[in-house]
Amino acid sequence: MAAARSVTPGGALLRNSRMFAIPAPIPAPPESTVQSRGSRTRTLAYPTHQIITTSNVARKRGDWGLKRPLPTRATTKATFAMLRVNEIDSIEGITDYSSASDHGITLKKFEQLHLPVTVAETRSGFTRDSVRNHRSVFEEDGDFTDLDPKERIDKIDKRWKFNGPWLAGMGHGEFNQWIERTVRPRRAEFREFLRNKLAEELNNDKQQKALDAGEPAPPALQSSDITEDQLLQYLRVLRNNRAQLFDMVGHFLDLAPLKPPSEDAELSISAALEGGSPYSARGPPITHPSAGLSYLRTSAFLENHPLYGPQEKHAPVEARVVKPRRGGDPRDLKIGVAGFITDPPAGDSRINRKSGVHTRESGNIFDRLDISKKGGSKLWVEPTEAIVNSMGRVELRVEEADPEAFLVAQELLGADETTTHRRPPPETTPARRPVDIRDRFTSGYHKVVSPKLSGASAYGLADGSRKTSASSWP
Repeated sequence: MAAARSVTPGGALLRNSRMFAIPAPIPAPPESTVQSRGSRTRTLAYPTHQIITTSNVARKRGDWGLKRPLPTRATTKATFAMLRVNEIDSIEGITDYSSASDHGITLKKFEQLHLPVTVAETRSGFTRDSVRNHRSVFEEDGDFTDLDPKERIDKIDKRWKFNGPWLAGMGHGEFNQWIERTVRPRRAEFREFLRNKLAEELNNDKQQKALDAGEPAPPALQSSDITEDQLLQYLRVLRNNRAQLFDMVGHFLDLAPLKPPSEDAELSISAALEGGSPYSARGPPITHPSAGLSYLRTSAFLENHPLYGPQEKHAPVEARVVKPRRGGDPRDLKIGVAGFITDPPAGDSRINRKSGVHTRESGNIFDRLDISKKGGSKLWVEPTEAIVNSMGRVELRVEEADPEAFLVAQELLGADETTTHRRPPPETTPARRPVDIRDRFTSGYHKVVSPKLSGASAYGLADGSRKTSASSWP
């Protein structure tokens, strides 16, 4: 009673209220011509609606926290209580919902990998495979959503959220529409922005000259002190310097950074390590870079085995061959890991057939789909990195499983060390078939069956020195 009285009226209202609003859905992924020929009920690349769950007791009553209960016949068939509400009140006056087990179960499987989401890479070419970036998206120098106008310019290479669009991802018509609706009405505001920039540059030049001459600093200029002729002359200078003009326009409109057209940076690892925005090549993400998949900052932890102690490698997982390779080319091979499609491990592995031992081990399980196996052909891999690209798709990178970690995982699953299949169930004594007396007469109707007598040894009554058999029975 004391706990109930301590609740404020607003808290009591929230505790007893129903869900009257849900987060607005994010835009669905764009459909290409290949995807448009697929199934209408296929799983999207990423979820667009909030997943709602409830307890098992409440699900049996149809209580999902909404304004009206949902039918239990349709919501209790799924194993996991996961729904996506498309509309709380439709035109028909009902709640439009559908099952969300596709993305919900994928999230559960990804959480079992214990893998953090890392920042996208800024390099391309051969440097992408030689140097990897394992920096988490939750590091303090890159995880921020609200910044001051001055900090936006300084941290433009680490930001993921911008007010303006990414120009490289816009079409011609979309770009012209954005210019007419957003950019042209802000001409006067942009001229005032240039006045402030010019006044700041003039003040810096005067302060530097006074410092070199050993004189006191002159009074600072204001934007109102800039004449129209000075502004026009400044505009002429900017038109001849496209790089500086683009930087100023990008700062004014808060545009997402673009990748420079220079190709020299791709030929040097040191130039690639200098950085730049990780989202300049393919655009900023549509949500937070983690996408809510994982909130871990690192995977630097040891797994403790109950018998062998701390393990050097993480436990590998099974990957399913989704698309076999054609003509022995490993680039055509696609595997599925925890509900995501990814490329096979690179390097000298048994998939790429770069050595004789690996070639003998691989066989032809990667060259064709074996429908005779339950679940298809599988291989053991170790996930190392997860990235959410600008399109909202999850990119996993895997390596070939360590031999010792593979054996430990097989042992935990109860499988044989030499095969990848589970141990067969222990052999049991077959049940004795009941004897039907009619079978004797059916097999030989006129045959007389004489009874057989058992000796005393069959009952354990005979002495060890004297052996009695059925033939010596008196």
